[in-house]
Amino acid sequence: MNLPSWLADLLVCPFCGGDLRLQSPSEPARDPVFVCSCGRSFPVREGVPRFVESDAYVSSFSFEWDIHRRTQFDENTAGASTRRFVEVTGVRPEELHSQTVLDAGVGTGRFADVVSSRGARVVGLDLSYAVDVARENMGHRENVGLVHGDICAPPFRPECFDFIYSIGVLHHTPDAERAFRSLVPLLKRGGSIAVYLYPRDASSRISDVYRRFTVRLPKRLLYLLCHLAGPLYYLGEIPVAGPVFRFVMPISRHPKWRLRVLDTFDWYSPRYQSKHTYPEVFRWFRTSGLADVELMDIPVCVRGRKPAA
Repeated sequence: MNLPSWLADLLVCPFCGGDLRLQSPSEPARDPVFVCSCGRSFPVREGVPRFVESDAYVSSFSFEWDIHRRTQFDENTAGASTRRFVEVTGVRPEELHSQTVLDAGVGTGRFADVVSSRGARVVGLDLSYAVDVARENMGHRENVGLVHGDICAPPFRPECFDFIYSIGVLHHTPDAERAFRSLVPLLKRGGSIAVYLYPRDASSRISDVYRRFTVRLPKRLLYLLCHLAGPLYYLGEIPVAGPVFRFVMPISRHPKWRLRVLDTFDWYSPRYQSKHTYPEVFRWFRTSGLADVELMDIPVCVRGRKPAA
């Protein structure tokens, strides 16, 4: 994957906001480097600018997406990812044709695949090493650019995106509201932003009790334990007793075994996992100056627009 020239034009130093200069290596074996006047430099490895040195608190995602590189891509052969995108954003992918879009928390590229295949120019940002899996999945597309960086310190120019979405990511940061507010300045006037966060409900309170222990387990051990979601799924289908079991043992209810394991691990492994309400997220949008705030049917999914003037 080569660094797209259009992506380079969007990038700035995440520390000082200064312009970056791409410096070609003096030796063929070395990587190109973005250099800022503040003295910081950022390598470009395999066409991906690297603004962080590690995957910090999201190592569980680096682990899971290394194993499940194509799981969600294969699921979209039946249009599942496309339908999910429309459900949580309220936007049809074809509406984004020719627009510059930010996928804040790209993962393996599930939704970036959907949007870029409809003609949008998509930038995928991720703190985890899943960004390298996304590169393998979509690096051949000229309208896709990938960045290894932090949502809370995004390395992009102000007002450079027509549309921003973050699906199931902000609640895995140390401060979901701060992460959201870091994205709003990147939105062009008249552009829109859509987010999906985990809802605060009774079942999440039960799983949070289990998470006190699961987040401390070695990742491989937890992943193996999540394979129990396969047979346990059927206990939740038993008449009368099933609903009780589903309440006391929250696991993925996906009908496909592999996705059930993935979703259960995704729930119990992340270091951070906050839960939210519609009034709370609605307030984020309004106090950030966004208008036409709309609530989707699936909680907690919210979309808003930055006023044109």
